[in-house]
This record gives sequence, C-alpha cells and structure tokens, in this order.
Amino acid sequence: MTTKTAHVIAHSHWDREWYTSFERHRLKLVRLMEDLIETFERDPEFASFHLDGQYIVLEDYLAVMPHREERIRRLVGEGKLVVGPWYILQDEFLVSSEANARNLLIGINASKRMGGYAPIGYFPDSFGNIGQAPQLIRQAGIDVAVYGRGVKPVGFNNEIQEGNAHTSKFSEMYWTSPDGSKVLAVLFANWYNNGAEIPADPEQAQAYWREKLAAAERFASTPELLFMNGCDHQPLQKDLSQALRTAGKLMPDVRFRHSSFPEYIEALRKHGPDRLDEVKGELRSQWTDGWMTLVNTASARVYLKQANVAAQTLLEKAAEPLASMAFAAGSSYPRHELLHAWKTLLQNHPHDSICGCSVDEVHREMMTRFAKSQETAQAIAEQSAEALASRVDTSGFGAGARPFVVFNTSGHPRSGVVKAVVDVERLYFAPGKEPHELYRELAASAKPETFAVVDSEGRSVLASVRPLPIGFGYDLPDDKFRQPYWARQVEVELYAERVPGLGYRSYALVSDRQGEGAGGKGGDGFGEENGNPLSPEDRVLENELVRVEISEDGTFSLLDKKSGRRLDGLGVYEDTGDIGNEYMYKQPDGEEPITTRGLPADVALVDCSPLQAVYRIEHGLKLPLGADETLEEEVRSMVPFRYRKAQRVKETAEVKVVTELTLEKGARSIGIAVTIDNTVKDHRIRMLFPTGLAAETVTADSIYELAKRPIRPEAEWRNPSRTQHQNAFVSIDDGAFGLTVANVGLNEYEALEPDGTLAVTLLRGVRELGDWGVFPTPEAQCLGKMTLRLKLIAHDGDVAESGAYVEAYQFPVPWTVRQTGVHPGSLPADHEIVRWQGERLAFSALKVGEENDDLFLRLFNVSTAAASLEVQPSFGAAEAYESTIIETPGPVLPLGGNGTYRLPVGPAKIVTVGIKRS
Repeated sequence: MTTKTAHVIAHSHWDREWYTSFERHRLKLVRLMEDLIETFERDPEFASFHLDGQYIVLEDYLAVMPHREERIRRLVGEGKLVVGPWYILQDEFLVSSEANARNLLIGINASKRMGGYAPIGYFPDSFGNIGQAPQLIRQAGIDVAVYGRGVKPVGFNNEIQEGNAHTSKFSEMYWTSPDGSKVLAVLFANWYNNGAEIPADPEQAQAYWREKLAAAERFASTPELLFMNGCDHQPLQKDLSQALRTAGKLMPDVRFRHSSFPEYIEALRKHGPDRLDEVKGELRSQWTDGWMTLVNTASARVYLKQANVAAQTLLEKAAEPLASMAFAAGSSYPRHELLHAWKTLLQNHPHDSICGCSVDEVHREMMTRFAKSQETAQAIAEQSAEALASRVDTSGFGAGARPFVVFNTSGHPRSGVVKAVVDVERLYFAPGKEPHELYRELAASAKPETFAVVDSEGRSVLASVRPLPIGFGYDLPDDKFRQPYWARQVEVELYAERVPGLGYRSYALVSDRQGEGAGGKGGDGFGEENGNPLSPEDRVLENELVRVEISEDGTFSLLDKKSGRRLDGLGVYEDTGDIGNEYMYKQPDGEEPITTRGLPADVALVDCSPLQAVYRIEHGLKLPLGADETLEEEVRSMVPFRYRKAQRVKETAEVKVVTELTLEKGARSIGIAVTIDNTVKDHRIRMLFPTGLAAETVTADSIYELAKRPIRPEAEWRNPSRTQHQNAFVSIDDGAFGLTVANVGLNEYEALEPDGTLAVTLLRGVRELGDWGVFPTPEAQCLGKMTLRLKLIAHDGDVAESGAYVEAYQFPVPWTVRQTGVHPGSLPADHEIVRWQGERLAFSALKVGEENDDLFLRLFNVSTAAASLEVQPSFGAAEAYESTIIETPGPVLPLGGNGTYRLPVGPAKIVTVGIKRS
C-alpha cells in the first residue's frame, strides 16, 4: 500500500492593499514577519514559510524594519523564507505583455540578490490565466505552475461548485501555451486555504483531517497531497508543529510533513505523472458557468486602466526605446531610474489594485503611483530625445531654420499627423530687467511672419503652422544654474511619412521665403494650389480610402473603398443598470437597455484641413439617477449579486456624451474620442459597433498573443453577460474583410450575436467592493468627466495577416518631438537605430540589459505560422544572440550580408535578441 504524504505548506496570500489601505495591510505584514522570525528561532521543526510567490513583501517589510535585513537574508538563503519569482502578483490580463515579463525579470533578480527564489510559476488568485503563461515561465527556467482559477471554478466563498464540465480529471495536469511550451500545472482544487488553522487538539484534529484528506484525495493523481496552511492575510499558525505531530499520532498511515513547494513538486514528479490531462492556452473558465473568473473587473474604475496604459506605454514604448537609442549613440543608460519607474508602476498591478476591486483609499494612492512612474518616464524620454537630437546633423537646413526631430518608438514604421510646439524666438531673462519688461519687449518685436515645414532633403511637408501666445520656458544646463526665458511659439501640425520603427526623421520650420513652395501662404502652411482632399460634405468625412457618413442620431456608417464593404449603425451608445459590484456586472431583471438609436444629436464640423477633419457629435442622454432603495438594503445585508431584485429609479438626469470622429490623411481608420460627463450611478455605458460580419470567433489582443475566442460560449455558460478581456484591441472578420476596434485602457468587450456586434465598455459605476463583506465604494461610481479613446480600423482578412495589429498597437504610443539647433552631428538627419524585418511579428521592447550593456530587442509572433526575423543594428555590433525574457544568453545568431542577423521564429513565439556592442 502506497503511503500518503500530506504536504502542509505554511503561507499567507498577501494582497498588498484591498479592503483596507496599503499602509494598514503593511502593519499586519510587519506583525506576520516578526512572528515568523520569532517562530523560526523558537521552533526548529517549523521548516519554511511561502511568501506568496512575490518578492515585494520583503521590500515592504524591510522599508519599515530595515534592521532585520541580515536576518531575512539568512532565512531566505537557508530556504526557510521562500520568495519569488514574481516582483508582485499581477492581474495577468489587465497589464501589458511587457509588464508581465518585467514583473518576472525584476522579481527574479531581486530574489536572487536576497538569497534565492522558488522556481514556481505561482498564480494563486489570478482572475483567469493568460495562454502564454507556460512560455513566459519556461523562458525563465521554470517548468511548473500553481494556480487557483480557470479550470475548476472557485466561488467567492472558496467553495467548489459542482455540476460543471471540467477540462482535467485531477488537480495536477499539463498546461501548454500556443507555441507548444508545456509545464506541469497544479490547481488549488480546494483553494489555497484547504490546510488552514489545523487543530492541535486530538478530537478536533480527527474530524478535521478526515474531511480534508478525503477532499484532497478526490482530485489528486498521486498520494502526494497538497494542503495550504493559510489564506488571505492569514496570521501565522504558531503551533503548526504541534498540530502536525498530533495528526501523525492519530493517522500513522499518513506522513504529515511541513513542506515547501520545491519539496512537494519534487515528490510529485517521482510518481511520473503520465496519465494527466492537458489544458491549452487561456484558463478563463470558458467551459464553466462564466461567473467566477471575475471578468467585470476589466471595467471597474476605468480611469485606473486608462492611467495604467498611459504610464506603461510611456515607459516601455517611449522612455526605454529612446534611452536605448541614445545609449547606442553614446549616452549613458539610466538603468536604475528606469527600474525605479518600473517598480513604481508594477506596484499598481496586483489583481486587487489594477482590477479596481478595492476600497477607495487604495485607488487614490494608485493614481499617485501612476503619476510618479509617468513623471519619471517622461523625464527620461525627454532627456534621451535631447541627447539624440543634439547628435543629429541638422546643418543641411541652413541658418535661420528651426530644426526639430520626430522620433518613432512604436517599433514599426509609422505615418501620421504629428503635433509639436516650436520656439521661433527665445529671450532669456537677464540681470537688470524684470521678467514682465522682457515679456513686453519680446511681444513688441514680433513681426508678422508665415512659416513652412521642410524635411531633411528640403522638400515641402504638408503642415499647418499656427501662432501661440508667448510662453515661459527654462533650460537646466549640466554646468550652470537654471536659465528661464520667454519664447515666441507656434504650433506645428504635420504629416510625418514612413518614420522608421526605432528611429527618427528631421524636419525644420522655415520662413516662407526660405521654404518657397514648401508650405504656401496664409500662415497655416496650406497653399491654395494644394486644395483639401478631406473637405467634407455635410456630415461626411472622406479620404481616398474610406467614407464616413453621420446620421441624425449620431450613428455613422463606414464605407471601405478598397473592399466596397459598408458598415452601418456604428457608434450606438447603450446604457443599462448595474446592481453588481466591482467584481461582477449584474443588470436588473427585466430591464430594457437605453440607447441613442433614434435620439437626435447635434453634429458639427470642428476641424478641417488637408491633414485631418473632425466632426463633433453631442448627445444628452436622460438616464435614471441610480438604483432604488432595494439595492442599498441588498448590499447592506449581503444578498449575493446574482439574486438581487433591485431596479433603477424613475427619476432621471442628463448625461452629456460628446463624440469626436477624426479622419486623417491616408488613413483606413477612424479615430474616436468620447467624453462622458457622468452624473448618475449604478449603470454601465457601452459603445456598439454592429459589423454584420458572419464569424464564429473574434480575435482579442492578449498577453504576447492574439487569442481566438468563440462568440458563442460553451453550453455550460450561465452568466447572461459574455464580456471578455482585451488588451489593445478586439477584431472580427469573415475571412475577406475585417474590422478592428483599438482602444486605450478599455479592457472589456463583448461580441454579440447575431450581427457580429462588438460592444466596448466605456464606463461602469457601482457602489460596493463586493466579495466577503460590506465595503462601500462611492468613488467606484466614476462620477464626473472622463474621455475615452478608440479607433476603428478597416482591413483585408484577419487582423494578423493584414498587418492591422500594427496600427492598433501604435494607437496609444505617443510621438516624441524634440526641437534642436542647426549644427553638425555624428548621426544622420534621418536614421533607424535598430532595423528589423519579419512578417507577422510585433514589437515589444528595446532596452539595455539589467546586468550588462547589451541591447535587447523583443518581439513576438502574432500568428500560428512560422516566421523569420532579420535584425540589423546601425551601430558596431560584436555579435547577436538569442536570449530570454530574463536576459539569459543563448545561441549566437549567424551574421549575413550587410551586418544582418537572422533568426527563425516559431508560431506564437516570444523572441528576444541580445546585441553585444563592439
């Protein structure tokens, strides 16, 4: 008879912030850690404690108790405190691909410096799991994952829900990514508290273990049984050793062991589990009732998601690439400053934080962290752009020109409208003159002048130049005190064409005499001879690729001229009540949605030039003030959200919704900006895009993956809502034509039958946290003004093969513009620092190594077909090699002609190329 082993792992699942603020949680953490240190010293049988798979708990503790650092190092080195590999336990879906990778890189490096880490892909409470998780952790040298949701649903009270289809017979299984990476995976079938509060009293222990052993054996594939001694913020069980001794005496046929995850996994592998099921890709309860991977956290407190996209995009798609490009050109690399910005950002990525499912105090502090990370990234981007611009040879523009450099850091070639403020004249403050006197002097000296924009070859560039009021500015030189000045300024709006993916183009503002024929007359840069290809008819936007017609109710049609396809009724707003909570959307029973179909709208043209045209559409929606008193009583008495009977009140208020549609020159896409002045509560607003496309699936941008998801869920689905996660976009196609809806921080969509409507959630307001207690969250109602951004992209075929994913990924990435002087330089006027080529590949990062000075270029294959990559550095390279997301060097790449390195890229593969400078 095989001996059963009960592996008891002491732990505490540590949400840094949730139903109380971060600082209150941290005080509890300090108490836990102090108890742990005392217990390790007092009880030699207390073997180890699992610190929840995240390094930051040590960082948080040592910030308060720095005198404990050496003792903590010793405990980690001895394997008693088990840390890592993550920096924080993130929500996998609501942060970027690169943020998931950096979380692992930063966590492993920090844990190693503290004494070591557990090679366990730990996902205890993720609200669903990304499909590429096995590939991510395999690249970090980790071949086992432990998780809590996505295969067997676990309810709010941590009970197992019966009667649903399962994809695995056992709590142990194999989990495979789209690229084929496979890991051993362990599900918390009885949750991560199935060994909590073990009785030391023999009578109580007998009953406890009879129940717990039977529950674990029911799902286990081997006699190695896993018991998690702890739960959310669980205090230490100080008498655990005594409790296990008691259990051993009562049940001599079971070996009770104070274990750790490395020990448990080693024991599990010895049984050679070859009869395990295999689960593939995303684990998001797609074969279950559809409630308990908590998908509606994707729309809770949308303002958090917007702030996150702004901060992480600026950091990974502007500051880092610019700093890396400047480093390649000879500047120092701000490694520690960037790490600080990343860590500050990642501190907002735990699931209870970025998901918006905490108390108001938590999310107020998050906005400060977002601002801190963004300010750091912005400063690094500006300094790096300045360093690059100062090295660019602009001497070809000639005296009197005002050069400026337009940087593209999206990783792919890019064209589009760029805005910049250019100083025409500066007057620096001087001793003996008051600033206001200098201001008047500069204003008096201004002469009427028209301008044009030229490129580095002296060719005219389609542009608009508009004067601005005199502005204040200052220089902060490295060798002297600050230098304030007044500046005469103009706003330049130009069409930048085919700017290299990791490079720049130089332009210059010149007087109309210098740029004769370059910009025309009248001060706006548009000559009469150029005409206006975007001149619209009434309620029409049109260029050579698309035609948009706006109806009286504000909906619009999109005619794609290339394919001849016409989509009608786009841009409907739909409002419903929401009597759920921050986790779950629940529409009141029997309620009919309120929409803008047939509701007259005010439509006006607000901008029109050869660069772009903009229509503004205004709606005044009359919406119920909120839910009735029944909801307040249901919340107060903790009626489960599924069984609530509340309705919305009859009284209404106006909610103003302003939509701006923008069509740019040369675009096969429409930009959408929506400003909502939310004055009511307990509701959800979505924007609907009926496509009429016959499709069974949609493609949603996920983490290092374009995930194909069925429009119709599995038969086991019970949730009336079928909302799902998206990152940068969702797309639908019928094989010949497709429509992609890109977004900035709008992480929830739903694909509706029967007409292929894509519904994107813009706002969701609720009044409570939900889960295990009564936690009012008035700020989760999201009252006040907010602006949301989307883009509709028409394309041939699907989003991957057409390349439309590139424009969708570029949508939130800012252009960077830096004015400079006329000077010689070591860099050409137009340049690409690192050139790469490869079909169906998407850019993820350009950075310098954490522990060396190699440049790392990361891309991923968006398709399930093999691809190939060519990389050509513009700087001297000693060699290039294949690396991993944690920057472990691999095989050296072969060097071809023209200094090009080549690498095959498998289906759905994440690939990192390290470039060693010569």
